[in-house]
Amino acid sequence: MLETDYLIIGSGAVGMAFADTLLSETDARILMVDRYAKPGGHWNVAYPFVSLHQPSQFYGVSSKELSNGQKDTTGLNKGLLSLASGTEVSTYFEAVMRDTFLPSGRVEYFPSCNYLGNCKFESETTGEEYEVKVHKKIVDCTYLKTSVPATHTPNFEVAKGTVFIPINELPNTATDSAEYVIIGGGKTGIDACLWLLENKVSPDRITWIVSRDAWLINRQNIQPAEEFFDTTFGAMANQSEAISKANTAGEIFENLEDAGVLLRLDKTVRPTMFHGATVSPMELAALQEIKNIIRLGRVQRIEKTQIVLDQGILPTTPNHIYVDCSASAISNAAVKTIFQGNTITPQTVRSYQPVFSASFIAYVEANYKDEDTKNRLCQVVPLPNHDTDWISMTEAQMVNQFIWSQDKTLRAWMRKNRLDGYSKLLTSVDKTDAKKGAILKKMRKYSLPAMLKLQQLQRELDANNRTPIKNPQLEVNKDVFFKNRISETPDAELELKNGEVLLKVEKFAYTANNITYAVAADMVGYWQFFPSRGENAARWGVIPVWGFARVVASRSEGIPVGDRLFGFFPPAKHVKMTPVGISERRFIDGAAHRTRLPKGYNSYQRILNEKNYNPAFDRERMLFFPLLVTSFCLWDSLKQANWHGAKRIIILSASSKTSIGLAYALDADAEAPTFMGITSDRNLPKVEGLGIYDQCLSYDMISSIDADIPTVIVDMSGNSKVLAALHTRLGANMKFTHNVGLTHWLHTKAHEGIIRERSAFFFAPDHIQKLIQEWGPDRFEQETSAFLMTTVKKTRAWLNFRQVNSLEALAALHPAVCQGTLPPDEALVVEL
Repeated sequence: MLETDYLIIGSGAVGMAFADTLLSETDARILMVDRYAKPGGHWNVAYPFVSLHQPSQFYGVSSKELSNGQKDTTGLNKGLLSLASGTEVSTYFEAVMRDTFLPSGRVEYFPSCNYLGNCKFESETTGEEYEVKVHKKIVDCTYLKTSVPATHTPNFEVAKGTVFIPINELPNTATDSAEYVIIGGGKTGIDACLWLLENKVSPDRITWIVSRDAWLINRQNIQPAEEFFDTTFGAMANQSEAISKANTAGEIFENLEDAGVLLRLDKTVRPTMFHGATVSPMELAALQEIKNIIRLGRVQRIEKTQIVLDQGILPTTPNHIYVDCSASAISNAAVKTIFQGNTITPQTVRSYQPVFSASFIAYVEANYKDEDTKNRLCQVVPLPNHDTDWISMTEAQMVNQFIWSQDKTLRAWMRKNRLDGYSKLLTSVDKTDAKKGAILKKMRKYSLPAMLKLQQLQRELDANNRTPIKNPQLEVNKDVFFKNRISETPDAELELKNGEVLLKVEKFAYTANNITYAVAADMVGYWQFFPSRGENAARWGVIPVWGFARVVASRSEGIPVGDRLFGFFPPAKHVKMTPVGISERRFIDGAAHRTRLPKGYNSYQRILNEKNYNPAFDRERMLFFPLLVTSFCLWDSLKQANWHGAKRIIILSASSKTSIGLAYALDADAEAPTFMGITSDRNLPKVEGLGIYDQCLSYDMISSIDADIPTVIVDMSGNSKVLAALHTRLGANMKFTHNVGLTHWLHTKAHEGIIRERSAFFFAPDHIQKLIQEWGPDRFEQETSAFLMTTVKKTRAWLNFRQVNSLEALAALHPAVCQGTLPPDEALVVEL
């Protein structure tokens, strides 16, 4: 019996890239099995004139260069980075196996063998069967089932006597007088047409059957070299801008075409396919010389004198040569979790780049321990088919890129990986280069809006196929919480046991404060409030919201049906609770998953038993209660600390409602220092219009702040760059900083210049408990209620409530809440 750490099935490009990185990152032993006699997979049977569609810099294995580093000086790719030929690729993989893998002493290679399953394989040469004891993982690099023209069986009938050939035989079949029918509008069909044109075949002798027109990638925009920086990264910036400014899926493609990102064969024909085919502008111009393009659907059968298609008949002659280019490159596009137990199934984690993806997956396998983390980093980017699949594919890639950007070690590895192409170029930009700087600034400006727009459009596309959900719940992705979904709580999970109640959530508020809950969820425990449902539930979280609910079923003594409650709820239609510590005015949810949370988070007020309860005040209560209690606690903390010896208070993210609440508290306190609000350019007029801050500035005006005044900072933004600039300017006069919120959650990475010894995270529940101990619960409730009522009355002069009537509508607005693009004088209230 053979033994190995990793059994890799397939020595094609994916298997080779995976093995190469595993070799460099570990001391593992590897056994590779492949049905072909040489490494390279489908390249062994590729047509003779095939070449890469993308620059050679993107292809092969990380440890060995494939590209010659030169540009093509002739042909239809002239002026662009070279494209390795099929022969060059095959020779390259042979060299990698011969010169790198086998000499390592850690790789065993079994070519011409068929894998039988269960760690067994059989030699086609000798018939001998082998069994392998695998100590770590099986790596299935055959899952995508690459289909090649040479072995493809067409799914239509072909009459005897016709000259019907795979593209591999085209060079041997071509004649000076032949008429050609190219069947297939994808990459292979493009190659066949271009080969004929480059070999001086008149375009009038070519008939091209295109069942679906495709959007094409402009190769000029994917050149990973310094001299192409402006076009390559300019196209990325243009792509994000084009996406963010589109209002429909159709507009996205129009914008992308206008920006030169995507191309099409005929501007009068709207493509319905996207497979990632790549062409140069010169190749597209050559293809457009072919005028006899047949768009009558798929071929049904080829007869001696005609072709029968879905939507018509095309007359031909017995002398026509039919070239079959109808094979789909990938015959298995179903997504499968990459890391599952003892099996790794490599798939694309970056669009168009299967070898980088394989290398990346191998790196993750070698350097991360738990399976959930590995799958979180290696979320599959689905392979596209229809034009709108470009949306889901691009969105998935951008989400992955966002997750990777949070991992410093991973980013460093990517910069060194030859197959990545772009990271090293990005990080080596000269900061004094104004043109490149402008491109990068544009990329940063539009990247998040583009991602959110893609999610919005994908949600709209999915809505057309979604069945109604009986018990919906809004959930957010824990890694990229601006991504959301509507999941379903099964009826069985809402069935009551003794001591439980079922609540119908009636209404709740949704603010930037809820986004802070998501940002701080792991640290504070917000994901523990309510369980997520559905597929990959561990990667999704439920953001708790403040609102009202009604008891619709009860098996709990003391909590009747019809009771109304105020507290934390999930953004869902129903929720089940286990009341304990029941009193006339409140109870605690004793559900097992909430036992580690502070009691205050699990407390629910029975509002029908409250004195002076007024339902007309519900909207303000659920909106302002959590925010203004924090404002009140901040004011009290500052006052008790004698303002930390400061003569001025600066509030960052001054447009947030918690900031405004603090400003009202300071304004009412005659002993408080002067206070300044800092906000965005967009919100500055609104904040100034409130008339409560002594001074208002935008973030780009920090350099004008008087640095000689002792200052305490209340930071609601979490923007490390802004905070560092302010700390640096104030120096010793920065007396203390309360870190409170994370409204600028994208900008929280550590930044030099922050004075950490005079900064502390302000956690309102801790201060609430302190005040309750000092004052007692009755006085605390009196003081905070009085502040709440007084402040709410002041907000009525400027605050507008925006009613949202479904979780689906909230899901559509969630990205805007994440971005902070809703007007500061607007408040979302969801009523279900």
